[in-house]
Amino acid sequence: MKPIRLYWWQGEGEHDANRRNFGDYLSPLIVAMISGRPVVYAPVETADMLAIGTILKRERQARRFLFPRCLHIWGSGAGNPDERFPARHHYHAVRGRHTLAAIKGGGNREVALGDPGLLVSHYWGGRPRPAKQHALGVIPHFVDQDTPAVRALLQIRGARLINVYASIDEVLRDVLSCTHVISSSLHGLIVSDAFNVPNRRIVISGNIRSNLKFADYYSAYGLDEPAPLAGQAVSGNEHPEDLVGNYQKRDVDKLCADLVRSFPQL
Repeated sequence: MKPIRLYWWQGEGEHDANRRNFGDYLSPLIVAMISGRPVVYAPVETADMLAIGTILKRERQARRFLFPRCLHIWGSGAGNPDERFPARHHYHAVRGRHTLAAIKGGGNREVALGDPGLLVSHYWGGRPRPAKQHALGVIPHFVDQDTPAVRALLQIRGARLINVYASIDEVLRDVLSCTHVISSSLHGLIVSDAFNVPNRRIVISGNIRSNLKFADYYSAYGLDEPAPLAGQAVSGNEHPEDLVGNYQKRDVDKLCADLVRSFPQL
């Protein structure tokens, strides 16, 4: 069976298995699950497809003998408001409406919306779900891990640190074991939505490269981005439900169905 040549952001995980950000490494796992085919990493120059991640700007590297190549795009997203993407690619799904609007000429308006990371609920499938053991899961982006805000959150009774460098199964199990989640990682929020765990974004630092990606993700539901929590406002004496606030349930099932339906036939 011919493998799918997929590009995803490897980061430091390319050389160190202990530094693989779980959100980026969801991409080969979810693509393999939906396609039923093996998936191999490929640089954009030779890739067939881009999927999960704020990686769509990498499409400009898709060239052969200096001539532009076409890629299959399934769920990738823009990182900045000024990014624009050529209409030549096969856009099957993009992360949200902001990315869709950035396709020159409008692209294919029939494109599905949503982050394929939501399909972790399909990946977990019928496996038993762990009991709720923790009142609050704290998922800092890797740039936010050693910060006063994270230390304050972990002072809350029943709080558990969820490490984005842990294995995907471990991260998913930890999220499922929590009643609420606070995350500065986009995919921490996405997997929480996938498992219907009330959650809220926290802004801890200015070191995350893209704020647009959060608004882009929520736009797929037709929602404005919920107001994030300010890291400097956390004292460690709060109740988890007060930190999360009024969580509006997302229509995850519809986005998942659209994503599965839109998967490209490569």
